[in-house]
Amino acid sequence: MAELPELVARTREGDERAFAAIVGTYKSLVFRWAMTLSGDEDDAEDICQEVFVRVHRKLWSFRGDGPFEGWLYRITRRVAARARRSPPPQTTSISQEVYVTDPGARVDRERAIELIRMIAATLPMRQREVFMLCDLEGRAPAEAAAMLGMKDVSVRASLFKARASIRRSVLATHPFYTDQLR
Repeated sequence: MAELPELVARTREGDERAFAAIVGTYKSLVFRWAMTLSGDEDDAEDICQEVFVRVHRKLWSFRGDGPFEGWLYRITRRVAARARRSPPPQTTSISQEVYVTDPGARVDRERAIELIRMIAATLPMRQREVFMLCDLEGRAPAEAAAMLGMKDVSVRASLFKARASIRRSVLATHPFYTDQLR
C-alpha cells in the first residue's frame, strides 16, 4: 500500500482508488471515535459516512504539517457535534452481579470494560474525548492535546477528572469492584 502523503496527493488529483485506500485505512478508527462521541451505533455510522464525504471535499486543506489523524479527528468531532441532537441515553441495565471467570474470583474483563465505556459516555464531552484518546486508544496526553487543539496540562487535568468521575460512578453503582479499583 502507498504511503499516506502519496495517497493524499493522488486523491487530490482525482484518483478514487487512492481515496478508497484512505477510507479503508481510517474507517474503523473514525467509527470508534464517532461511537464514543455519539454513544449510538447508528449515529456513529452516519457520522463516519459524513466525515469521509467531508474529507473527500476538503482534502485540499490538509497541509501535512501535523498528523493526518489529528486533522481527521477534528473533522469527526465537528461532524459529531453537529449531529448531536440529545445527550446519550442513560443506561442502567448492567447487572449488579459479579461474573466470575475463575476460582480466583477475577471480574470478567469484558463486562468491566463495557461498564466503563457506558459510564464514560455520560461524561462531559471534553472529558469523554480525552479519556477515549488516552485510556481507550492508548495515546499519550501530548498527542491527544495536539489532536484536540488543547494544552498538554489541560488534557492531563481533564483525564484526571474523567478517571475520578468514572471511578466514583463504578463504586457507587457496583461496590463489589472496590478491590479491583484500589
